[in-house]
Amino acid sequence: MHKENALPALQTDTSFKHLWILAYPAMIGMLAEQVVGVVDTAFLGHLGEVELGASAIASTYYIILYCIGMGFCTGTQILISRRNGEKNYKQIGGIFENGLYAVWGISAVLIVLSFVYSPYLLRHIVASDVIVDATLKFLNIRVFTLFFSLGNTMMRSFFVGILNMRYISIASLIIAGTNGILDYILIFGKLGLPEMGLEGAAIASVLAEMIGFAYLVIVVLLKVDIEKYAMFRFSKPSWNLFKKTFQLSGAVMFQNLFVMSSWFLFFAIIEKTGVDNLAVTNIARSYYALILVPIWAYNMAVGTKVGNAIGANERQLVYRIIWKATQLSVLTSLVIATATALLPKLIMSIYTEDVMLIELGYRSFYVIAIAIVMGALTSGCYAAIPATGNTTVAMIIGIGNMTIYLFYTWLISQWFPTQPAWFWSSEILYYVLTGSISILYLRTGRWANKKI
Repeated sequence: MHKENALPALQTDTSFKHLWILAYPAMIGMLAEQVVGVVDTAFLGHLGEVELGASAIASTYYIILYCIGMGFCTGTQILISRRNGEKNYKQIGGIFENGLYAVWGISAVLIVLSFVYSPYLLRHIVASDVIVDATLKFLNIRVFTLFFSLGNTMMRSFFVGILNMRYISIASLIIAGTNGILDYILIFGKLGLPEMGLEGAAIASVLAEMIGFAYLVIVVLLKVDIEKYAMFRFSKPSWNLFKKTFQLSGAVMFQNLFVMSSWFLFFAIIEKTGVDNLAVTNIARSYYALILVPIWAYNMAVGTKVGNAIGANERQLVYRIIWKATQLSVLTSLVIATATALLPKLIMSIYTEDVMLIELGYRSFYVIAIAIVMGALTSGCYAAIPATGNTTVAMIIGIGNMTIYLFYTWLISQWFPTQPAWFWSSEILYYVLTGSISILYLRTGRWANKKI
């Protein structure tokens, strides 16, 4: 019998304490992952504007590919959460393993498609040939991270679904620490190795995710009750289970593809206004992703708690879960927003020593400070919708609002092409629209009887 250090399955506990217990390991894990992006951006920022701009394009392009597979992980997590709430533990292992087979298959297809079509797509979207060439150098190595990053995400879907997030944070710290060390060694050519620049950053990412995945496999083998969850039976893939998961995941996968493609187009729009604008926006993006971590962690807790509460037939708790998580999220974001608004130039100086870039970009941080507070106020409602199993509704809301987001960004690029701070006002618009529509949908009560 394996020892299981899981949190108690408190499916109906809506206290601040339990929400925090669920959120903080995810928060630490996500923070560690975002630190990887900060370190990459900071190191590459010291190499030059081309490297900084290329890393923005390449990283966003990679995330598009990753988020396609991540959508399937989301569907798997929803199913695991529901079965955990129902106490149908024996079904969880099969759901997990079938999901793992699926994301590895998706990874193989995406890697092939990337090598075949990325050069063509990038040369038709990005204006600078120099940035395209640098982007491809990074991307053609980084794309192999998909096998391990999606494997890690599927592992996390299992732990989140069973209300045990403690190992997620440890794995992410291992990935972040390994990536940071390898970044320094490979980008700048330390310990007798050649200076690899962008390619060194990509190699560091692949190796770090590989080590993180190995850790999580060992944790499952040593710390989880494999018999309870029927884990690692390695039975044949189940087509029926795949279809059931895809019914939940398909909408999420398509939404992720659209949303992350929109982010890619966001940077492509900015790139056409100038390399300097692209560089400072990449810096702002790196920091913005970092300070959004608490909101994402609380939203993950919302999704997990909502799924377990519905599985336990306690649908009346959903509104209470959202409200309490929103309170925690807003309190945290206000502290972060205040610090951001007070220290924008100091924050930018971590990424670049270029005084001109700092002067051009520091005002973006004032807008970002407002955006994260709006995100804290509204995103918990949106996070609850896919957790109820209504992933198609969430997709419609997300895609509709991202379409408006992109059109607004394009307008800003025409009206204020020399003021990159204005680009970030699109985030405020997105949160206002998403939150308003999500609240209206939840108030209808149509989500309550979804069967999965």
